[in-house]
Amino acid sequence: MAIGYRHVGVIGAMADEVERLHHHLVAETVTEHAGRTYRHGTLAGQRVTVVQSRIGKVAAALTAASLVRDHDVDAIIFTGIAGALHDDLAIGDVVVATELVQHDLAGPPDMFARGEIPLLGVVELPTDESLTAAAVAAAQSFVVDGLDAVVTSEQLASLGIGRPSVHTGQVATGDEFIEGELKAIVRARTPSAVCVDMEGAAVAQVCYELDDVPLCVVRAISDLAGGTASVDFPKFLDQLASHYSYEILRRMFA
Repeated sequence: MAIGYRHVGVIGAMADEVERLHHHLVAETVTEHAGRTYRHGTLAGQRVTVVQSRIGKVAAALTAASLVRDHDVDAIIFTGIAGALHDDLAIGDVVVATELVQHDLAGPPDMFARGEIPLLGVVELPTDESLTAAAVAAAQSFVVDGLDAVVTSEQLASLGIGRPSVHTGQVATGDEFIEGELKAIVRARTPSAVCVDMEGAAVAQVCYELDDVPLCVVRAISDLAGGTASVDFPKFLDQLASHYSYEILRRMFA
C-alpha cells in the first residue's frame, strides 16, 4: 500500500533493526553526519532515508531533527523492538503506537504532571493516523502471511513465539532498559502504556515541535520486561528484529 509521502525518514536505534532495510535500497547513496550514516534510496518504490540513531532519547531526537532539517523528509517511521508492559502482549507481537509519553520525565510536581513536557503543556504525543493504519495493515499481513517464510519454526520456538498478534496503543519512553522490578514502576507511572522503549517519545517531540511532521512508531515485542528481559532481548534482536522491520515497511510502501 502506497502511503503518499514524498520522502520518508526511517530510524532504528540499533544496526540489526535497519540492516536489511538498507541492503534492499535501490540506487543507494550515503551521507555521513554527526557520527551517523544516512542511506538514501528507494524501498519498495518509496523514496527513503534510512539511519541508525543509536540508543536513547537524545540520540534519537538528534537523528530525527537532522532527517527533517538536513535531509528534507516529510514523514518519519521509527522501527525496532520494545519490552512489553501490558499482560496481553507476547514476544513476537507487534505494537503500532497511537501516542507516546516519556515515563521518566518529571518536573517540579507543583508545576507539571509526570510526563508533561515543560513549557509545551503536553503529555501524550500522537502519531499520524493514516501512517498508523498503514502500519497496522502491513504488520497484520506479515504476521499472518509472511512470518513463516522468513523465520524458521526453530527460531520461533526458541523464543516461545506462537502466532503473533498486532496491537495499537500508547508507548512509554525512557532512558533506562526496563526489566525486573522496574517494570512495575513504569506501569504505575504510565498505566495506559502497552510497551516501553528508549527512543519513541523523543522522536515524537521533535516531530511535534517541527510543525507536526507525520510520525509512525512500529515496535516488535522482544521481551516481557521481566526477569529474563536481558536474555530474550539480544536473542530477538539477533534473530528476528531485521525481518520484522523490513517485512512490515516494505508492505507499507508497496
